[in-house]
Amino acid sequence: MFLSQSAKYALRATIYLAENGVGPHLSRDIAEALNVPAQYLAKILQDLARNGLLISAKGRGGGFRLALPPAQIELLSVVRAIEGERFGEGCALGLPDCSEEAPCALHSAWKQLRGDLLGMLQSTHLSELPKGSPLIR
Repeated sequence: MFLSQSAKYALRATIYLAENGVGPHLSRDIAEALNVPAQYLAKILQDLARNGLLISAKGRGGGFRLALPPAQIELLSVVRAIEGERFGEGCALGLPDCSEEAPCALHSAWKQLRGDLLGMLQSTHLSELPKGSPLIR
């Protein structure tokens, strides 16, 4: 809908890590648990690590773990690590000059929806999500 497949997988992976303890988890094990492509998820996990949300360790006993406690990780930071810092900005129709002074046809509706979505993602932390909710289909 509003999130790319990569951002959805990033959210699912961080939720999985938050629910499954502090120890390192191999990317292939996370991918298997979430039923997502392993190579694709490995790149997403590396992006999350580069953005300071995960810690990555190589070698025996290595894997991925959250860099911070789940109570300190906002969903918006996970999404922006994948989508970019400008996630949620811009025109719904992709017009370069959409503004309050020169709004596109969807400007008012998108402004409200964007504000609600960004507010929810910013105010929700991994620790606040219900435990045991399905992460796979």
